[in-house]
Amino acid sequence: MSVRLYYQDSFLREFEAQVMACEASGERYHVVLDRTAFYPTSGGQPNDTGRMGEAAVVDVVEREDGVIVHVTDRAVALGSVRGALDWARRFDHMQQHTGQHLLSAAFVELFKFPTVSF
Repeated sequence: MSVRLYYQDSFLREFEAQVMACEASGERYHVVLDRTAFYPTSGGQPNDTGRMGEAAVVDVVEREDGVIVHVTDRAVALGSVRGALDWARRFDHMQQHTGQHLLSAAFVELFKFPTVSF
């Protein structure tokens, strides 16, 4: 299972990792790393995108077994790779996610309206 670097440093923009697996899936590739700063879609926050070496990371998902899969536009060789987040996208999502929590808390406190969807 990948070490989730975003739990240690949510402002991490680039990182080094080892490619543990890379399997073709249609026109895309599913890449598993030993560690990652790419956040998967979860908890109402969209996934990160960016680059993994020369490959574009177009989606990030967490499988039922807890493994994080990076969906890329091309194969990534086993071994060392440098990951780089699309920082503008990540930061925008971080701000919107925090803002949603603040707004939801205000609605609960002032009007007793719980968040049921966002």
